Amino acid sequence: MLNDSKPQFRFRGVDNTRVEALSDGVFAIATALLVISSSIPETYAELLHFLKDLVPFATCMALLMLIWYQHYVFFIRYGFKDAKIVAVNTLLLFLILFYIYPLKFLMQLLYDMFGGIFTNNQAVLNHLFTDVIHMEDTPELMIIYGFGAACIFFTLALMYYIAYRRTIVLEMTEVEKFMTRSSMHANLLMGSIPMLSCLFCLILPLQPNVLFTLGGFTYWLYPVIMITFSVRKRKLLSKISS
Repeated sequence: MLNDSKPQFRFRGVDNTRVEALSDGVFAIATALLVISSSIPETYAELLHFLKDLVPFATCMALLMLIWYQHYVFFIRYGFKDAKIVAVNTLLLFLILFYIYPLKFLMQLLYDMFGGIFTNNQAVLNHLFTDVIHMEDTPELMIIYGFGAACIFFTLALMYYIAYRRTIVLEMTEVEKFMTRSSMHANLLMGSIPMLSCLFCLILPLQPNVLFTLGGFTYWLYPVIMITFSVRKRKLLSKISS
């Protein structure tokens, strides 16, 4: 949805192995942090509990791979190695490592919460909102998660903005310029939704449970906004390519 790696975009960074090797190493560390955040099961009961982490773990991996794929496509498209893009890339990798634990904590909390709601297990819900997190702290959790996610996508948008500023140096075609702008705009949209959730939890004078719910439901804007953006992008791209 966010990138289009069709043949009309020339790959300029196929030999950009040093930057990619370092970045891939950081993504590997982030994946390892997801794994080691769960203890090794020593009994069958612990194994069953470990298997319950499958859905939150898969969700975290999917989001991490979404970011990695954007990062991978960016560097093979443009092949930058200068100090400015290295600095922005370093910021991105830092944010990813920061983002992993809040992401895993929130995904696990939501999975257990919805499991308790669907099974009408009040004991699970009481445990979650007394021992795991207090209800009055849930808006702060949404702020931490939303701020981290927004910063990651805004940093990706900044990387594409830097690329777009170098259209002459890179000798971009009109299609390549359009795709670069589209990637920048897509990341701005991807970052605006968690930032909106973050702002709701910061400024609205509502009860913590209402803010937690509102902050969570804000993310349902993703399919509406991104599908609309993708459809419009394809229409405009077909006009430019024709």
